[in-house]
Amino acid sequence: MHLNSNRKHVAIFALLSCLFLLASVITISALTKYFVDNEIQQEEENLRKNLALIRFNFEATIYKDTYLADSLATVVTIDPEFAMKNWHVIAAKLLDKAQYVRNVAIAPNNVISLVYPLKGNEAAVGFDFRTQPNQLKTVLLAKEQQSVYIAGPVNLVQGGLGLIARYPIFADYPKNTQYWGGVSVVMNYNQLLHDTGITQFQGGDIAIKKQITANEPEQVFYGDASIFDNADVIYPIKLPSATWNMAARFHIENLERIGQLRLGIGGIGTIAAFTLYMLMLLLFRNYQHTHRAALHDELTHLPNRRFIINELDRLMNKPNQPPFTLLNIDLNDFKGVNDELGHEAGDELLKYIANRLVTEVGIKGSVARFGGDEFLILLYELTDMQEIEEIMAHITQAIESQPFSWQSQQLTPSLSIGYAIYDGQNADIKELLSDADKRMYQQKRAYRESR
Repeated sequence: MHLNSNRKHVAIFALLSCLFLLASVITISALTKYFVDNEIQQEEENLRKNLALIRFNFEATIYKDTYLADSLATVVTIDPEFAMKNWHVIAAKLLDKAQYVRNVAIAPNNVISLVYPLKGNEAAVGFDFRTQPNQLKTVLLAKEQQSVYIAGPVNLVQGGLGLIARYPIFADYPKNTQYWGGVSVVMNYNQLLHDTGITQFQGGDIAIKKQITANEPEQVFYGDASIFDNADVIYPIKLPSATWNMAARFHIENLERIGQLRLGIGGIGTIAAFTLYMLMLLLFRNYQHTHRAALHDELTHLPNRRFIINELDRLMNKPNQPPFTLLNIDLNDFKGVNDELGHEAGDELLKYIANRLVTEVGIKGSVARFGGDEFLILLYELTDMQEIEEIMAHITQAIESQPFSWQSQQLTPSLSIGYAIYDGQNADIKELLSDADKRMYQQKRAYRESR
């Protein structure tokens, strides 16, 4: 039965090992996912911060040049004739202070009459907005809302792309019922995108869209329109006349480093799990050794007193209380062997008897050393008196018929055997041991009297 107990422990450890392996895989996978996801989130957070900074720079740059141009519109509103006579000086002042304004134009009755600088923009002079419905629409929007309107990007008649701040001019300010014309301030669109970081954004794709009127669909004028369908982030771009939207879809650039992080965490986790498993294995081996030492006799390697007591308690407390017979075996004249031949001879004799008992009992029961020269045999499922007597006789004859050789000495072992039968009666372990012990001493007295 001690073998079954050991197998049970091994089975339990095997089950725990499988659970540990499963838990290790789940834990390592979860930790790897956590750190990798955290790294990706950190990368995306950095990209969001960079995009927010780009959005801020874009807004701030347009606001700066737009409000500088507002002073030009103010001068024209106060005195259109003075502004046109001194156009070169007034427009030059604006361009000196503005960062991205490439040219300004004044258009009485929506026809451009003056442009600064003139060089390179000659094609714009005389341009009638009414001949270009798309540009006229933005001019009329500025007139309608009576404030600056940011149009664009548009293809300029003088060539290239530009954002245009359109300022409506009214002859009866502040009533604004008599429309005079407008002032157009053209900003360098491509340079603006480059300097604010939009075209240089690393780690993702950007798209920008706007809505000209509430009744029209939004137009994506920069980037791929599909970016808005599954964007990682969308930021509003607040301009003086409207709100545009900037969207971005991220591409993590540090995939190699993230891959290394995944491998590193997986490797460290595997090493840690293996180390922990080896520690568990060592602890289990130590437990097995300690368990065997606690339940086995050091000299004979048989189960010891503690084991047999535990086994008796287990059987007597089972629900069905299976029957069994307990044999108490004692060596006759063992003290004389120790006294005459020494304790080494006595130890070898005990090991010899132990091996012979195990051989003779076989699978019928368990053999244990109870202490000193006393052995116990537990015979399972056996209560028939005739069988018990046959087994005791067989054990006695088998051992006493085979002399034990020690150096030049031949020793003939002699046994005294007592028994106790358990068949569900109201008895405890102490009573069973006492019954078997009494019957064993009866045989021992008979042996002594016969000599």
